[in-house]
Amino acid sequence: MLNYERETATLYISILNYEATADEYAPYRLAKAEIKTVVFKTLDRTKFCAQMCYYQSGNLPLSPQILPTKVDLSTEPFVFHKIPHAPAQDSVDLPKRTINKGPQTKTVQVQIPIADLTIKDGGVKGSFEEYGVGHPLSFTIVNQHLLKEFHPIRDFFARRLRRKTVEVTALLKFRADGDPELCDVQSPQIDKIDEGMIQVLRTNLVHGFIRADKTDKRLFTPEDLMANYAEDAPERTLLPPPGIDLLREILDKKAVRNAAHLTHLSNVHERGQKLQFVVCPCFGFLFFIRGEFMHHFVLELLNSHATYIWSMPKESGTLAEHLNYLTTEIEHLNSLGRSNYRRMNTFEYCFRVINHDSVSSEFVDGFPRWKARLEEGLV
Repeated sequence: MLNYERETATLYISILNYEATADEYAPYRLAKAEIKTVVFKTLDRTKFCAQMCYYQSGNLPLSPQILPTKVDLSTEPFVFHKIPHAPAQDSVDLPKRTINKGPQTKTVQVQIPIADLTIKDGGVKGSFEEYGVGHPLSFTIVNQHLLKEFHPIRDFFARRLRRKTVEVTALLKFRADGDPELCDVQSPQIDKIDEGMIQVLRTNLVHGFIRADKTDKRLFTPEDLMANYAEDAPERTLLPPPGIDLLREILDKKAVRNAAHLTHLSNVHERGQKLQFVVCPCFGFLFFIRGEFMHHFVLELLNSHATYIWSMPKESGTLAEHLNYLTTEIEHLNSLGRSNYRRMNTFEYCFRVINHDSVSSEFVDGFPRWKARLEEGLV
């Protein structure tokens, strides 16, 4: 290459080897800038004609005065032009280099697979290849609702957007030194990911999380619950750790019949003690309340009609021993069924059931009565 005139997109070159083989050049190498016209240094007539005669030697202008030295790439098929007053065989007049008045720009639009994007705090990152640029172009699209923790759940956003790709529009600028840069990168699909969409995803996860597992009758710790999910599972990303915050998330995302009862129990649950869970016969919480004389364990299931309370004297064992005892008792309750368990009631210490009266009534608020009955037994 002898020179490149950016204003006219003209490339000035000289042929060094008229008999180059395929392994001596890179035919698919991308151009670094747009090329509209190619101007050759005066060709060697004999070598040039020797290569071209195989095709249409009879149609070639073989006179040295009109040997083509300019190719117009804006036409199809390419048109060879005679350059008047061609310079001597061993020289070519090159235009003087001019100072660019500003960067060259053009608008590019590409489709990027969502799976190829990297979600980070405050946006997404990606890259794509553009004709005329010899390397991938990297970009960042700003979205303040996104966090790096969302990266493993890109498929969730793809399903919500109902497409596997996003449309990316950007302004491609070539600086004075010829290096490209992307500006004003935007995507209408990335812009659609807002707090509302993320809340919908959280709600769907909550509903799936609390779906009953009729086969498992155990009492679960927070670690037990999350052990069922892979490290990159969306439940680990979008849901708070199992505990009081998870309960509040459930009450916020789902209409729960006994929401007031669950909220009150979460407020009186002893801080520092892990909230326990059951998934059979439906999702529920085991709260712990430390009384003056007794340890109280309160089971409240989502949308249930009654509260179950087991109370054990402090002198009968440690808190850990009582919890182990109660774990077996709850498995027994789930095996028998709540009605049979209540009828048989073989628990060694105090067991109570408080019904949720008038929970759905528009005229009577049964919650104060339930609360009073709960508190009268928390000794």
